[in-house]
Amino acid sequence: MDSEAAKSNCPWGEYFDSIRTSCPWSGKAYKMNKILFVQTNENCLRTWSNLFPHTKHEAYVYTWPDKSAEWLETMSIGLNDIYPDSEWLWSHPAEGGESTPVGCLIQQDAHQLNTIRESIGYVE
Repeated sequence: MDSEAAKSNCPWGEYFDSIRTSCPWSGKAYKMNKILFVQTNENCLRTWSNLFPHTKHEAYVYTWPDKSAEWLETMSIGLNDIYPDSEWLWSHPAEGGESTPVGCLIQQDAHQLNTIRESIGYVE
């Protein structure tokens, strides 16, 4: 795992600034170093996932530059089933819009994320 490589290979600061309207808490978390960028492999993903609840990070962003949007979506569905206390999101640049600059899976604390969404009136 190379956290610095996962973080430095993309313009993450610009990305979080660009999604401020739909995800206003992410930019602040990024600036406060509360997002850990992880470049890993499928064999180590569960180990990292299990560590997440025991950290002070608000999110883990697992970068997968060589994976398809379909693979990321399938993985996020499965991971949401395995880790009910986490919310797993996925993003891929091929999807356009507010997509991340590189394919990724995003792990966040489900309760904390829902609390933030409710506090700003952003509930689906």
